[in-house]
Amino acid sequence: MLGQRVITAIILLAVLVAVVSIPNPAYFNCFVSLAAAAAFWEWLRLALPQTCQKKGIELVGGVALFVLFVGGSVFLPKIMAGDALYLSIFNNTGLFFVVLSALVWLLIIPVVLYRARLDSIGKNFLHAIFGFITIVATWYAIIAMYFIHGAWFVFSYLILIWCADIFAYFGGKHFGGEKLAPKISPGKTRSGALCGILASMIWMLASAFIDNSFSHFILKQSSILLVPAVGLLLAVYSILGDLYESLLKRRAGFKDSSNLLPGHGGAWDRLDSILSVSPIAVLIWYLLIH
Repeated sequence: MLGQRVITAIILLAVLVAVVSIPNPAYFNCFVSLAAAAAFWEWLRLALPQTCQKKGIELVGGVALFVLFVGGSVFLPKIMAGDALYLSIFNNTGLFFVVLSALVWLLIIPVVLYRARLDSIGKNFLHAIFGFITIVATWYAIIAMYFIHGAWFVFSYLILIWCADIFAYFGGKHFGGEKLAPKISPGKTRSGALCGILASMIWMLASAFIDNSFSHFILKQSSILLVPAVGLLLAVYSILGDLYESLLKRRAGFKDSSNLLPGHGGAWDRLDSILSVSPIAVLIWYLLIH
């Protein structure tokens, strides 16, 4: 299983490197759109009741979002280089979704996870709506980072999340110990979470001195003290994003969000932390430049 996970991860990373290497940003935008639409389809599979799934509503939702995102991806370069009014509308709409999603992650999701109710099958319409808000916010966040700061900025940001995920997994395997949230995800340990958080903070400090990285931007806009603090906050919500998806999977009775990615499950299984962290990261970015 681990070998299959590694092979799939290498292929996905190679595709990501390929699309960011192409000068035309539409290819990167379409790649992000495909990933976001697949995650939305899976989100609806977990959140909507079986009666909706039998009607194919989750598939319709995923396809509709993909068409919307791809349409936006094709015309986005023209919007960015064109009329200031259209650009303002695009940014204001994106920021609206970012702020709304970030507030829910910061204020509501921790309460949902603390309560850890597993008996809400068929009553998750609010979670489905939140999925739409968060995926739109994340799509805008990644696209905006790429357009404004470039590919390395996006990669340095993603490495922060990957550090939290990878070191939490291997740290938990090595140290074991008390479970982090046994009702939601019995495999996750507090020691693993601590390893992931520390790794993310170390990456933030190390990359702060690399030009045009996510961490370097924070350092330029504030101080070295804020750099590890942001790393701590985003690493924590990276873990909460993983736990939130695990909660919905347990409610729906699914092991994985889908079988799209061999060894990894589905797109949401790979994007759970990105979906929880990106709205908060862009909100921090926006607050620092204003």
